[in-house]
Amino acid sequence: MKTPPRIGEFTEVSLVEVLDYYARSGQTAAVSVSIPRASGGEASGAFFIEAGAVVDALFDGREGPDAVRQALRVRAGKYQVELGSRSARHTINEPWVALSASAAAPERPPPPRLYTVDGGARPTPPPAPLPRLTTHRAVAASAAPASVPSPQSGAHRSPPKDLGMRATTGPGVAVAAAVAPPPPLPPAASATSSGPRPLHTSGPTTSPFSSPHTPPARGQPAAGTAPFSSVRRERKSLLLPPGALLAIAAVFVLGIGLAVGVAYLRNQAAAEVPVAAKPAVAPAATASAVAGISDTEISLGMAAPLTGVSKELGRQMRLGLDVAFARANANGGVNGRKVKLLALDDGYEPSRTKDVMRELVDQRGVFSFVGNVGTPTAAVAVPYALERKMLFFGPFTGASLLRKEPPDRYVFNYRASYTEETAAIVRYLVEVRHIKPEQIAVFAQDDSYGDAGFQGVTKGLRQVKRTSTPILKATYTRNTADVSDAVARIVDKKANVAAVVMVATYRPAARFIEKVREQRPEMIFTNVSFVGSQALAEELLQLGPQYAQGVIITQVVPLPTGQSTVGMRYREALASFAPEERPNFISLEGYVTGNLLLEGLKLAGRNVTVDGLVDALESIHGLDLGLGVPLSFGLSEHQASHKVWGTVIDGNGTFQQLELE
Repeated sequence: MKTPPRIGEFTEVSLVEVLDYYARSGQTAAVSVSIPRASGGEASGAFFIEAGAVVDALFDGREGPDAVRQALRVRAGKYQVELGSRSARHTINEPWVALSASAAAPERPPPPRLYTVDGGARPTPPPAPLPRLTTHRAVAASAAPASVPSPQSGAHRSPPKDLGMRATTGPGVAVAAAVAPPPPLPPAASATSSGPRPLHTSGPTTSPFSSPHTPPARGQPAAGTAPFSSVRRERKSLLLPPGALLAIAAVFVLGIGLAVGVAYLRNQAAAEVPVAAKPAVAPAATASAVAGISDTEISLGMAAPLTGVSKELGRQMRLGLDVAFARANANGGVNGRKVKLLALDDGYEPSRTKDVMRELVDQRGVFSFVGNVGTPTAAVAVPYALERKMLFFGPFTGASLLRKEPPDRYVFNYRASYTEETAAIVRYLVEVRHIKPEQIAVFAQDDSYGDAGFQGVTKGLRQVKRTSTPILKATYTRNTADVSDAVARIVDKKANVAAVVMVATYRPAARFIEKVREQRPEMIFTNVSFVGSQALAEELLQLGPQYAQGVIITQVVPLPTGQSTVGMRYREALASFAPEERPNFISLEGYVTGNLLLEGLKLAGRNVTVDGLVDALESIHGLDLGLGVPLSFGLSEHQASHKVWGTVIDGNGTFQQLELE
């Protein structure tokens, strides 16, 4: 992976390449950008990267994923990288792989607005033109005849004066109309006039108020005034003839009598012939909303170290889960839903784990937990999940606290336990390498992770009939690489140690091997799978091939570069969804864990709940994911695999298969 310059222009390197490098390298950084606008000026933004993901983004007034997608389309501008800069916000929860892939897709134009016509939907037509208003004079030449016969009096009335312009609209069209000032009234027509006859014949043909000495009737306008010029209009008489009132009353009485008779007959029929009661129809049950489940998505949470000396453990576990879910989502998801993983950093510190779990539940609203990393953190996370009856699936730990008998209902494991790993390595050292039991010591993290491994070694040595001599245990403090005291105890000649079973993480383990080999080059070193195999090999290779040569690590998955079916499918998915990543034991475990959970989600069906998913998982028997061993759960079995594989690092840092028996 080529390192881009800290300061540069997008004509030399694209923004997606810059963000991709810092995301995939797991660095913490802020990338500031300045993009020229076509209309002049500049658009600025900032993108914050932590633990392999873009967690916050601001660009040109946008934020979150929209800001990233918009910015990744630019082809000109400048950028600057500031290492170690963090954001107090987390506006992006999508994995970088999925976010960068979606940003590369071209934008689609928005669909046309639709309106309903005759029961169908058609694109919205262009808006109708605004009414074109005209003046009185413009309409006067083509206006209708100025006089209209009065229905009350038979006189010709003029349209009202000074009404100005009046807009009239019809369906789909706007029409403007104007009323011209009224012309004078025409002369009254006589009975013998040759002009046109009036339209009505019930009244006189002249105005009833034509005589200046005739007073107007009450409620009528004064003489010489057009009736329409009065604000109050004439009222029609509402009185009916007496005969009509009697007829209406008769019909009303007859209707009441008919209604009473019909009601009586119905009651009689109901009393004589009982009607069968209809079965009660229960109202349709409305499914209550399940947290973390929507019509289109299932949200899962993960608490893991994404920063600090153990960050590679969390990053690789998250990578494997992301790839498994991305592969499933590309094929339509699970029962019509996409699966989304929200991973938050707890720094491998139990004091931070509960806050992370609470945020995933209360603020992010996840459905269940998957792939949590670590034993000391699990000691905090498991009670929290059990209290809320939430699934705690496939954690990256082999501790016995997650493997109770009978098992906790909501806790499921994929991997073999530390007891099984350490028992396998103890048998190998004693029976294959012929190391005396009393020459085996333990180098362990000073917490529940180290204690779990030490207990496994103790049980393993008990099985090979070790003497009552106490087992030498040297420890170091979690999240440090201070191993000087442990080295001093192991290399002491009085201890007579020939082999060390390490229960450590990759960085302190590498430092321990380095210091011990400088004094005891013949020492045999083994470690359990949690160490972070590839990270340990890389640390040792930096010291020299002699430090890596011969280091043994037990595994809970086969070689990720081997020819197993699961290994081949995993590498294909990695090439499709994370092409810059190399095969890794931890990410392969995450991939297997993710696929095992997906199988349970499929069996749980569309209306999935936590308890429904638990029942579905317990029904899995003999599932073949290509590991070479079938996976099974049950009512009393919540650990799918008990298989332990052996590997050894050669001088080139490559892992070779090691037969433990």
